[in-house]
Amino acid sequence: MVRIITRLDQVKKEEIKKAKPVIDFEIGNISGKVRAIIAAEEKEFKAGETKPVQINKIDINANYICFISAYGTNMYGHTLAVGEETYLPISMKRTADHALFAAALDYKVEKDDLLGILILLPVDINF
Repeated sequence: MVRIITRLDQVKKEEIKKAKPVIDFEIGNISGKVRAIIAAEEKEFKAGETKPVQINKIDINANYICFISAYGTNMYGHTLAVGEETYLPISMKRTADHALFAAALDYKVEKDDLLGILILLPVDINF
């Protein structure tokens, strides 16, 4: 039996890697993305206050759902939600440009502070 050695197998593997969408993690056969929720403005909070904060834009693909990580990435409070001025259905590409932040302690949000983590998961919509 003759075995022919070429770079063809290596090229095929590289093409397969490039053809796959960029993902940040996998759970079983579900692949998702993780995005940092970063403040785009300064805002002062008293303990117990909840206010919207402008954030760096986060693109959300069509047919992706969002979860806020329960792990507290900011010791002064927690991000409760993200969104944009105009609600769009899940079947459309969306953008998050503000977050609702609840302060546990007195805190001044500085530009570029990490407010939380957004987890994006793909879903099949069957109506």
